[in-house]
Amino acid sequence: MPHLTIEYSANIEPAVDMPAFCRAMRDAMVETGIFPLGGIRVRAFPCETYVIADGDPSLGYLNMICKIGAGREEAVRLKAAEEIYAAAEVFLKPVVPGPFALSLDMVELDPVTSLKRFNTIHEHLKGK
Repeated sequence: MPHLTIEYSANIEPAVDMPAFCRAMRDAMVETGIFPLGGIRVRAFPCETYVIADGDPSLGYLNMICKIGAGREEAVRLKAAEEIYAAAEVFLKPVVPGPFALSLDMVELDPVTSLKRFNTIHEHLKGK
């Protein structure tokens, strides 16, 4: 962990380089210093069908849900969330057209029901 899932209104795609945004979010997650590199996953999905507020088609949004493993203190989680959100703001503010909403929810997973037994990525990274 962590896994960052990004959902966004498709109308921002012409203005936002989403692969570059995903890389920027991965970099921000690494820079927090609290997440293992081998656990970081960032994925983004456009939402083609949506209505925002009054239905004005120029309105846009991007929502991030960051799922993390349990055990970090609230202050540590908040600091990481603030750093990731700030990196998203820096990336998006210059390019997002029209009225826009950015949100991030950091969710701590239940250690009992969050299964992660098959993962050879950490071993792979040690070999580099």
